[in-house]
Amino acid sequence: MYSEDYVRETTALGSVQKAMASVNGDADLAFLARSHEAKIRAAVAEAPQTPLTTLLILASDAVPAVRAGVARNPRADLPVEVRETLARDKSIDVQFGLLKCPTLPDSVLARLAKSGAKDVASTAKERMKMRKTSGGAQPAFGQVGFASS
Repeated sequence: MYSEDYVRETTALGSVQKAMASVNGDADLAFLARSHEAKIRAAVAEAPQTPLTTLLILASDAVPAVRAGVARNPRADLPVEVRETLARDKSIDVQFGLLKCPTLPDSVLARLAKSGAKDVASTAKERMKMRKTSGGAQPAFGQVGFASS
């Protein structure tokens, strides 16, 4: 089933892992954000250490997987307007990406609860219910903190 010539570094996942392992600061992340490989751009978009200006550019990438990476990014200082725009994205992957974000503002969660995609809406409603019962609303802006999984 597998070729004897299979080399992990030549796969898309291998490329992403190799590229992200070599990151040494903001300049490297900004460089990788311009990669021709969407998987690499998506990995940069999801990385919490990616500079905010780079995330703003990646949020409008033509490839939904890259926008979904920005949607999953846990940075609490990502402007709520960016998350609101991503909540209106036509790609269900982007909307689900937002639902995986630990710092998703309540206003964006409420927007997703009204999504035309039934799975997105029901997941958002369930998350809203969990927030109400736990009494813990997520920060909307200005706090930098990361939730552990």
